[in-house]
Amino acid sequence: MSTFLGLDLGTSATKGVILADDGTVVARARAPHPDSRRGRPGRADPAAWEQSIVAVCLQLAPELAQVDGIGIDTHCPTVVPLGADRRPVSLGVTWDNPALGPLFQRWSERRSPTDIRATGNHPSQSTFAVIAHHYLRETEPDAFSRLVTLGFAGTWLGALLTGELGIDPTQASYSGVFDTIGDQPRWLESALTDLCIDPAVLPPVREPLDVLGATSTTFAELAGIPLGIPVLVGCADTPAASYALGTTPGTNPFLIMGTTHVVNSCLPSPDLRARALQRRGLRPGEWLINGVTNGGDALAAASSAFGFGDRDSAVAELVRLAAGVSGESALGAPFFVPHVMPERGPFWFEEPCSGLTGMTRSTTREQLARGTLDGVILADRMVLEATIPPGDEVVYLTGAFGEDPVLPQLLADATGRSFDVALEPDLPAIGAAAMCAEVVRGPVACRLATSRVAPRPDNAALAERRWAAFREQWSVLTGRDPLPALATTSPSPLVPTRS
Repeated sequence: MSTFLGLDLGTSATKGVILADDGTVVARARAPHPDSRRGRPGRADPAAWEQSIVAVCLQLAPELAQVDGIGIDTHCPTVVPLGADRRPVSLGVTWDNPALGPLFQRWSERRSPTDIRATGNHPSQSTFAVIAHHYLRETEPDAFSRLVTLGFAGTWLGALLTGELGIDPTQASYSGVFDTIGDQPRWLESALTDLCIDPAVLPPVREPLDVLGATSTTFAELAGIPLGIPVLVGCADTPAASYALGTTPGTNPFLIMGTTHVVNSCLPSPDLRARALQRRGLRPGEWLINGVTNGGDALAAASSAFGFGDRDSAVAELVRLAAGVSGESALGAPFFVPHVMPERGPFWFEEPCSGLTGMTRSTTREQLARGTLDGVILADRMVLEATIPPGDEVVYLTGAFGEDPVLPQLLADATGRSFDVALEPDLPAIGAAAMCAEVVRGPVACRLATSRVAPRPDNAALAERRWAAFREQWSVLTGRDPLPALATTSPSPLVPTRS
């Protein structure tokens, strides 16, 4: 039996699985990143990532000593500046760094309309990660003087294990200088010239299922990873999950509910409307469309702020209380507009835009819980309807809710859709391992147990009344029209717009 390690470097933790060539998970582990970002919004510490990776590898021993290859995936987009030794010269820069906003306004329009169209994405600081180059130049001149490679998190992780540099198209698509809609993956050199960035500072673009190199570094040895085994170039975390689910053009979309809530679908050609996030897929001729909202962050922030418990238990208590509210009591619940941080497509909020509406002195604790959860779930419905036209298709659902049926049922009721719930919290890591298995040994069918959750007919009228009221309150608070008509809008050439 051959086995493969999948490493998933997430926003808050590293997850690892060891996958056998028959598709079964032999072992799994999870380790949170040490909290090193406190007081440093928009930055990420690769040293903290190293600690969580080592912790995961130690948990996976001794099975780890027998693996035949490694697949990797990472959160995206986070830029990591690397020096000549391929080690970080400073902290990573995340897409939501508040200092990037003025730089985006200053530099984005220097790209030509042709190059902006080629990126396949709405111009935003979240789709213009290369702006971290100017951020580092202006704010950290010493670190910038030592910068040799402007990589993404995946570039850093690949170099950490193999000493080799690379970036795959699923991460490069959010750089703002990558040809996302073209036939060949390439950097847009004319855009880089307009931005006064030397193309040599960017890592080479390689396909996700290419072998980046073999494990050969001191770090790999320290973590207990066998030396001399292949490491794939890998990809971003949502594309890795899509691989585990077998997502290709024409297959069912899926929704991941984690720190970020992501709706993912796969198309055989690029969507030139650029309404949601778009990236090249795992294989030539595939494009992944991601509708995104910061649902997990919003739910955690509101659960804590509204006093539903401590950091570890607040969300579970809120969901428990919300599930017990129905009928007239549910109709009288307030609404939480959940955009507690900048949002990417299809909302495109450059600043937080959140609030609680409809709360009165008679609002109960249970109604507050229901209103908070409804706000997050109905924002998910907006993303679903903005990216996937309502129809008969079933949506895969996975996330951090484990085997608790409450949240999937409330989601089905609120959206009017059926979901196949994949009871697997480590889909990206499994997908990364399976990608490596395909390259080294041949395709592996991931064994994923699913259960169908359908909307309850007796809740349909209540759900539609809540949906209509939420859209109205959302519009009042955000000053925007609701989004659901977007998915059925006829495609038109991408025209650069500003948020």
